[in-house]
Amino acid sequence: MTHGQSLAQTIEATQQSLERRLAAAVAPHRDPSRPRDNFAHTDAFLAATSRHLAAVDAVLLRPVERAVPEGGTLVHEYLDVARNLELTLSRLKARLYGEAHAIYRSWPDLWKEAQTRLSRHNRLETGMVEALLRHGEPGELDGLAQRLFRAETRAPTRPPPYTPHTGLVSRLTRRLWALADRFWDDAEGRVIPEPVRPPPHRHDSLLAQYLVADPRFDDEATVLEHKHRHGKPG
Repeated sequence: MTHGQSLAQTIEATQQSLERRLAAAVAPHRDPSRPRDNFAHTDAFLAATSRHLAAVDAVLLRPVERAVPEGGTLVHEYLDVARNLELTLSRLKARLYGEAHAIYRSWPDLWKEAQTRLSRHNRLETGMVEALLRHGEPGELDGLAQRLFRAETRAPTRPPPYTPHTGLVSRLTRRLWALADRFWDDAEGRVIPEPVRPPPHRHDSLLAQYLVADPRFDDEATVLEHKHRHGKPG
């Protein structure tokens, strides 16, 4: 597995999962015995998308800014798209829960807006990740998929489009929103879907592959995995 491949696979799988959740929410639900299916599918899409956007802010933006040429510009473009998507999510949430200021927006218009903005977000996010894989440090890239997964498990499940997205204030705000969201999720009985797990770690060295009976014979694998030891030689 090349450096950062697990991150690319996790991002792709997450995007596909969000698109499927959006399609399930948009699809008509006519089963009279399950009147809340549409509500549940919409809520699951809102929670999963909100959580992923917050995790990307927390984990990926700083590495992109540091490693990618013109990374600051790329992050700025991404944040514009992410904020627009979060604004759409907040409108969907308001419409779903019957808030008075959102009643004037029709469901077809909101769904069309969500589909357009999610597609644009996914394209820009993919380009940002591809740039990071080209320019990032191999040692840092290998841990990003797991960091992203852990961040999603702790991220807010409601869209906060007007809160900061980067810096210390952003990190503190996300923690406070996440705590509040967990409380209200439990109180309201929301079913929050699990985030997409990164692919399992592959044994990179040829010896490790042999010992665990997993001989993939990757062209880039070393014969032995090198471990750096600190301290004076004996």
